[in-house]
Amino acid sequence: MATKTRCLAVDDHQVVRQGLEILFGDTDDLELLGTVGSGEDAVELIKENEPQIVLMDVRLPGMDGVSTIKRIHEEAPNVQFVVFSAYGDRRLVSDAIAAGARGYVMKGAPPDDLLRAIRTVAGNKPFVDPSLSPMLLMTDAGRAEAQLSEREREILQLLAKGYHTEEVARAIGLSVETVKSDTKRVIGKLQADTRTHAVAIALRQALIE
Repeated sequence: MATKTRCLAVDDHQVVRQGLEILFGDTDDLELLGTVGSGEDAVELIKENEPQIVLMDVRLPGMDGVSTIKRIHEEAPNVQFVVFSAYGDRRLVSDAIAAGARGYVMKGAPPDDLLRAIRTVAGNKPFVDPSLSPMLLMTDAGRAEAQLSEREREILQLLAKGYHTEEVARAIGLSVETVKSDTKRVIGKLQADTRTHAVAIALRQALIE
């Protein structure tokens, strides 16, 4: 018997949690270990279980979804995240991806899209809701993929892991000012608004993993 992908769902709406339990019950390859209604409860449950995938709402009472992703990522770096949200504005998507989310699915999407996202992310590949793709690629329209140097990619990769500028500098043996300068140049190359947005674009273009 094939091993099932172990999942945890975090959503403050009981009807959503119940719906996910039904959805997972109809699959042979996915196992829902549990559902919780807050980021704080998710952090505690992570300590008791070993999910491979966490389905995360972003608008939660108390600690929000993006902050929860960052917190869990620090304590359990092997956990993968799929955001399942009713909100899809560019900044929110960028922040979630920068925090560590590998998938982003809108709640209005067909159930099969959510299941496909979970399986895709479990296979170590990113998944973004098709309805969001044009929005995410808006800054990339009409131009070729940005040409980044190896060092610029390395900096972006570390930023994607949540490193601060000082930590990036120590990790690759550069001065803080050099890292700041390189980061600013990368933001310009990717036509991003912020470094968080630059990380999101780089992930979308597969410039980093």
